[in-house]
Amino acid sequence: MKKLLLSSIALVMVVLAIAGCGKSTSSSFATTREVDFKGDTYTVPKDPQHISVLSNSILSMLYAVDGTAISRVTTNDTLPDNLENLPSVGHTANINMEQLIGLHPDVVLGLASQHQKYKSQLKSSNIPTILINYEGINDNVPLLAFLGELTNHQDKAKSVITNYENSINKIKDAIKSETPARVAILRATGKGVTAETDNAITASMVKELGMTNVVTNHLAGTTTDKTVPYSLETLAADNPDIIFVVTMGKEADITKAMKQSMTDNPAWSNLKAVQNNRVIYLPSKLFLLNPGLQTPEAMARLVKDAYGIDVAF
Repeated sequence: MKKLLLSSIALVMVVLAIAGCGKSTSSSFATTREVDFKGDTYTVPKDPQHISVLSNSILSMLYAVDGTAISRVTTNDTLPDNLENLPSVGHTANINMEQLIGLHPDVVLGLASQHQKYKSQLKSSNIPTILINYEGINDNVPLLAFLGELTNHQDKAKSVITNYENSINKIKDAIKSETPARVAILRATGKGVTAETDNAITASMVKELGMTNVVTNHLAGTTTDKTVPYSLETLAADNPDIIFVVTMGKEADITKAMKQSMTDNPAWSNLKAVQNNRVIYLPSKLFLLNPGLQTPEAMARLVKDAYGIDVAF
């Protein structure tokens, strides 16, 4: 009887020990685990199978690492058929929460800048939610690594990252003997014309490529602004080799704004970039927002425009 009692006690202790281990995300008995992105920790299912994505830029990254999703958002961009066929949960800035919750996701992936307003509702529905800060091109590699970790496809993520970084390095190697171009990056909208700082997408790529953004000479200390006021008089004084123009909005409105701020002024025609036909309008798809996996393509285009060098991947 004593032996039986001792055996029962030992068995209870083992069960309690196993139960205690269940709190660790490293335990084979755990149903959740923790993942980190840029200093934030998220609790997610151990093997998420129904990921709802509220940003098509993240969606493309997810599929690049062999992840899958159960939703997309509606945009004007053309998506590959496998992504276009996913059910839409509305627009990036206006999610249809009834549709989203009705899909029964086990994880929701969104943007902190767009989707904080939905966080409490998702929490009340017990849906793990990851809202990330994803803006600059320096976020691309960390995001790929994070999505590989989330989907348990770490090896695929490493492969994609290697290809991405090799492409960027190939572009840089192609221009390492070139004299850095002096450029101005104008942001033209229907409301007016400003200049990009290094915090903006195109200017950050220009910096990465070793070109000189002339607007930085006019910034006092550090700034978090992506664009700053920039007059034709200042542009004329800087007189850059190349003027890149990133557009946002309707073409007619942009043309009107450019005429009012720049092109109708006689001083415009005296600019070196204008005289040398080096005013280059860039498509918003690659240069207004983070182009993600297309960043090498965008940077290669800047190199072609600035130096006449073709870089093939």
